[in-house]
Order: sequence, then structure tokens, then C-alpha cells
Amino acid sequence: MANIVAYDEVNATLMALHAGILAAECHGFLCGYFCATNTLATETWQDYLLADIDKLADSHDCMDTLVLLARQVCVDMQADDASFALLLPDDESTINERARAVAAWSAGFVSGLGIGSVGEKPALMDECDEFVKDVIAISRMETGVEESENAERMLFEITEYIRVGVIMLHQAWHHADSARSEVLH
Repeated sequence: MANIVAYDEVNATLMALHAGILAAECHGFLCGYFCATNTLATETWQDYLLADIDKLADSHDCMDTLVLLARQVCVDMQADDASFALLLPDDESTINERARAVAAWSAGFVSGLGIGSVGEKPALMDECDEFVKDVIAISRMETGVEESENAERMLFEITEYIRVGVIMLHQAWHHADSARSEVLH
């Protein structure tokens, strides 16, 4: 599925409000929270994603953008065609920008999982536990790399690994109730 909300649009909206978080981390958080809860309650992610904004009254456009992004996360993660994709800079961006965005996305994902997993969760398959540990490591990865075909290939493989792992994790937790998830206001 094509992105409803573009990476640059989300970034511009968040930067205009000095939100302290950018598009990749924001999307990662929403995905992590959705994996843990199978819902995206606006109040919860609003408190986290917009915590650094002084005047929430000025954030109406930002909230509209984030609600669209949250809806996109719900639809994409439940799609039968595995169309889910990380919201990252396009391929025209430098490899360093894209690597930083993957690390930020991963940090947001881990935060979303943590905040969403306050209650008891069922035991995960070993593959899921390993995936979460890997995402934590990716969030700390070195992002200063030289442009090369090998670096491009490695970044693609990491991104694809995360994409498939997120789908696997969501399905492991919510295979039975995935039809009931939604964005709550």
C-alpha cells in the first residue's frame, strides 16, 4: 500500500512544532505500540510523541497528520499482502541519513513496545524475543557509514529484517483479534 502520509510531510509537521521527535522515530513508536496493544489510543501516543510541545492548542495540524499516520499503521500491519513498510527517507537521501532514520525508527519501536506492554503479554516465540533484542541493537547501531553498494545492501537487509519481524511480532501477539484493532480517539 502506498503511504498515505509521506515521510517529509510528517517531519515538517513535527519540526514546525519543535516536537523533539522526527518521522522515523514517530512511526516506529506507533508500530511498537500497535504491536503490543493492537490499538492506537490517541491519548497514549499523543502524550509520548507530543510531550515536548508547549502549546497543544497549536498542534491541530500535527494531530491530524499523526492520526492519519496511526490509521496507516493499523491498516498496513494488518494487510494480508504484507505491505507494511517502515516510514523512512527516500533512496535519494544519503546513506547516513537513512541509517540514522533506521536507528531512530528502531528506538521509537522499542519505546512503543515498552509503553504498550505495561500489562501481561503472552510468552513470545524465541524468534520474537531475538527480534526484539536485535531491534534494540539496531537502535544503537553506528550510522556513520560511507556510501557503497555493500552499505546500501546491508541497510536494505536490516530494513527488510525489521519489516518482516514487526509483522511476525504483531501476528504472534494478536493473530486471533487482529480484526478488532483501530485508532481510538
